[in-house]
Amino acid sequence: LGQVRHGDVRRVLCQGHIYLNCSLTEAFCIAILEAASCGLLVVTTKVGGVPEVLPDGMVKYARPDPLDLVEALQWAITRDVKDVVPADFHARVTAMYSWHHVARRTCKVYDDVACLSPLPLAHRLATCA
Repeated sequence: LGQVRHGDVRRVLCQGHIYLNCSLTEAFCIAILEAASCGLLVVTTKVGGVPEVLPDGMVKYARPDPLDLVEALQWAITRDVKDVVPADFHARVTAMYSWHHVARRTCKVYDDVACLSPLPLAHRLATCA
């Protein structure tokens, strides 16, 4: 496929059915989020923060191993096409990543951390070494 201009990414993604991501490391993979938002079933390696990005039903995880990726792709290829409704995928991603929802989850993390007792300085320094 080669390089795709930024303005054409959505159009190109919407022509597909499956998005394959083979990252070896990844903190937050915006590409799989974009693919799912365009209605593609995502097959991705289960590395870093990737498992936190999309819910089950929109994604199939594989170890970063060629045989496991092939198995995950076979699962996606043989999946009943009625299970993947692009408009539903888009609506789910839009709801999950709305500013309101993200802000609420962020506040929960801060509230949870604020309730914790601070660790002694010696313990904190020991974990940095």
